[in-house]
Amino acid sequence: MRQLIRRLSRVGDCASSSSPARRRGGGGGGKKACAGRTPEGHVPVYVGGGGEEGEEAERFVVRAELLGAPALAELLGRAAQEYGYHHQGPLRIPCPVDVFRRALASVAGDDDDE
Repeated sequence: MRQLIRRLSRVGDCASSSSPARRRGGGGGGKKACAGRTPEGHVPVYVGGGGEEGEEAERFVVRAELLGAPALAELLGRAAQEYGYHHQGPLRIPCPVDVFRRALASVAGDDDDE
């Protein structure tokens, strides 16, 4: 799992800036990516941009340990079905941005209880 997270972090840092994605801090306790860099222990995730009503992909920076939570694991399963496990490039989740925000908020809220 750690190797996958390291690989995703490197891919996200090297992602082309041609994407009109906006940077969002996600479940990182206020940590945001600066100048396209991903903080250690975090993974860049691109959400949306599936052509639905002109929605563009948004970039979130998510703490790696949150990806194992059931709400986010379900969304990752959808991504695997859509793109496969051998998808090249940054992690993309094909769901509406507001759905991802709700899932992230529920997971991050559970995490704050510890």
